[in-house]
Amino acid sequence: MKLVTAAEMRVLETLAVDNGVSLVQLMRNAGRAVATEIAGIFEPIEGKRILVLTGPGNNGGDGLVVARHLKEAGALVDVYLLAARKAREVVYREALASGLTPIEARMDAGFERLQETLSEADIVLDAVFGTGIGRPIKGIIAETLNAVAQARIERPQMEIIALDLPSGLNADTGAVDKAALRADYTIALGCPKRGFFLYPGAAYTGEVIVAGIGIPEGLDEDVVTELLTDETVRSLLPERRPDAHKGAFGKALIVAGSPEFTGAAVLACLGAYRSGAGLVTLAARKSLNPVFAAKLTETTHLILPETSDGQISAEAELIVGNHLERYQALAVGPGLGLASNTIEFVHGILSALTPNIKTVIDADALNAIALTSDWWTALEHPAVLTPHPGEMARLTGLSVEQIESDRIGVARRYAELWQQTVVLKGAHTVIAAPDGRVAVSPYANPGLATAGTGDVLTGVITGLLAQGLSEFDAARAGVYLHAQAAEAVSHHFGDCGMIASDLLPQLPRAIKALKEHRHAACH
Repeated sequence: MKLVTAAEMRVLETLAVDNGVSLVQLMRNAGRAVATEIAGIFEPIEGKRILVLTGPGNNGGDGLVVARHLKEAGALVDVYLLAARKAREVVYREALASGLTPIEARMDAGFERLQETLSEADIVLDAVFGTGIGRPIKGIIAETLNAVAQARIERPQMEIIALDLPSGLNADTGAVDKAALRADYTIALGCPKRGFFLYPGAAYTGEVIVAGIGIPEGLDEDVVTELLTDETVRSLLPERRPDAHKGAFGKALIVAGSPEFTGAAVLACLGAYRSGAGLVTLAARKSLNPVFAAKLTETTHLILPETSDGQISAEAELIVGNHLERYQALAVGPGLGLASNTIEFVHGILSALTPNIKTVIDADALNAIALTSDWWTALEHPAVLTPHPGEMARLTGLSVEQIESDRIGVARRYAELWQQTVVLKGAHTVIAAPDGRVAVSPYANPGLATAGTGDVLTGVITGLLAQGLSEFDAARAGVYLHAQAAEAVSHHFGDCGMIASDLLPQLPRAIKALKEHRHAACH
């Protein structure tokens, strides 16, 4: 599903008109589709009291069409005009002809009629501003939105629906006006907007529903940002032939772990297995082998030599290099630590990579390479980099604030510069490819804000790489499956107290649910 900016949405609408769909027809399509969604959410819609707030532009026109259809469906609809409509406007004439009698805000002294309507409304539809707003909300419109917000406090059962996007939410950046309403549902027209999945805007949309408005297929080919969906990820999942053996599902080598962080290695290995890899080998220092042998029953082990003080020795690099050709995928970094020997070891492994092995660079391996200026010039082959914002700051020299204010733009820019696939972790994780494509996760789960969940993700992506997926596809599928596993845990236990190992048994269930066209979090 394409994820658009306001400018991209305007281009799509223009292309639709060029292909024979009039603006009035787009507006009628949008209004009818939104009314259908609302009727489905609040079934039965008959008798529901609905207040439709309409603004001055196309968003307000869409709201008039919605109001007409909801009235025809049996709802008790009031329309509150925050800007006068032209008498010759088609959708306004159709609304009047349907029997609607709009209330004009400029004629509502003291907002008496607004307050009266709000006191009885079951639903408020915010159709005030769409993607075109570029100025602060002031005056009568701000006062009206504030009145709705106050009524919501007094009557929390009243539901708020945003038409296309909550008024005051920036469609591109996720910034919000202080008058913006928090919606229970946002019914996006044609395509979801980027700002829905960037904070603070993501906290204002509620559940996002996308309604088709009749834009002909194929017009969005130039939009290179997508929102991940079940359908997309289902198409990426590796085939599991009934006559396969473990080698058919790929072999993954994971270089991880240190005395302080044994759990990171365990979680990464199990993540790779739970995503379907046929064989997983952990490369870790000799003194840790008893710990890992006890915790990882199915994993094989490549034991690395140590120095007398317990650090990875220089010979370890050669041992890993000699074994690489046996594997289809490699992960480097979870829990390795940043001792000087380890940093040299990481650089040595990455310089020895060949095109035959697909690689994930994570955690301490990212921190190790970030210590070298222009580090990306030393990476001769494609890899998946999985930084959280702090690691991304060290890799780029940007501040965390700069990164978080433009997650999509930053991920895309540096994926292209580095010619690597970048997984910028966080709420609504962003996956960027070297060719400019970007995918965004629809999920933001606070349960994932706990130690070790990133190590599981590294393992999942590595396991998918081992099964033959490309770097971008493995990253997209891995992020989505990881998020769906978290949703499933939250569904059963809530998001407080989730730990990384809770995700592991849910991963194959998420895969199974996708293949069976079910939503993993519902089972």
